[in-house]
Amino acid sequence: MSQPSGPGTPGFGLVSAAAVGWLVVLAVLATWTARHEAPIRGLWAGACNVAVIGRVLAWLRKQAGAWGVALSRRLPVSEVAGVALLIGAAAVTALAVCFTEVLDDVLEGDGIVGIDQPAAEWLAAHRDLWLTTTLRVVTAAGGPVGMAVLTALTCAAVVWRCRSWLPVVLALVGGGGVALVVLVAKALVVRDRPALPFATIAEGGYSFPSGHAAGTAAVALLSGWLVTRWLITSWTGRIIVWTMAMGWSVMVGFSRIYLGVHYISDVLAGWLLGMAWGGVVVLVGTWWDSTWRASAAEPGSASRMR
Repeated sequence: MSQPSGPGTPGFGLVSAAAVGWLVVLAVLATWTARHEAPIRGLWAGACNVAVIGRVLAWLRKQAGAWGVALSRRLPVSEVAGVALLIGAAAVTALAVCFTEVLDDVLEGDGIVGIDQPAAEWLAAHRDLWLTTTLRVVTAAGGPVGMAVLTALTCAAVVWRCRSWLPVVLALVGGGGVALVVLVAKALVVRDRPALPFATIAEGGYSFPSGHAAGTAAVALLSGWLVTRWLITSWTGRIIVWTMAMGWSVMVGFSRIYLGVHYISDVLAGWLLGMAWGGVVVLVGTWWDSTWRASAAEPGSASRMR
């Protein structure tokens, strides 16, 4: 087997500056968001009061028929919750559509695929030693073992706090499901990885989509949701959790491109696939947990166990 290419040159080049700059921008945006809770909540409340959204919710409740009547007795959905579910469903649909577009480009060899090879060559010529070393650690931590440990720790904390096995079920479906979907996609597309002259580490298997990108996106989304729903309820705390989840997912995906084991389209498709799958699991988990909470709040239901 050929040896991977060199890790780069000493110094702080353009790619290093861009990576650090992105982290700084993310931190600044998170800080600003954390300090402006009231106006952001006001904008959200205003969106929930838009007349067209109210009509959509009314139409959905009407279309639900008898099932909707039974559900409404157990789960009186507020306008805010209804809008959140609608936006979540729309976002998941959009992510799935975008994934299919990237998949079509890869199969046809056009579109975003046109920048894959030039980007791989450019990054291979602009690596810095310190960044290569750092991203090797990041990409190792973002693998299946690292994500499994993160998921296990998150589930343990949430189960201890809420005394429910729902987080474990969601984690198994989220993590196991996205892994299965990635394996099937790789077997169907059968795309070779970038050539070893562009890679700093040797990886086996097929390239599309990136399993690291899909796995970290799904696990970060699911873990962030579990933590902010059951463990951390303050505005600032939630902003910190979601900032860390977003930053980690992006850095793991970028590490795969930078280290030369995936193309840009591989990682982009992985992100889209992971977020779409994780979004579906979160939507189902939100509905299930909200339904149980509403049922537990009914008179005479104090003795029910989850």
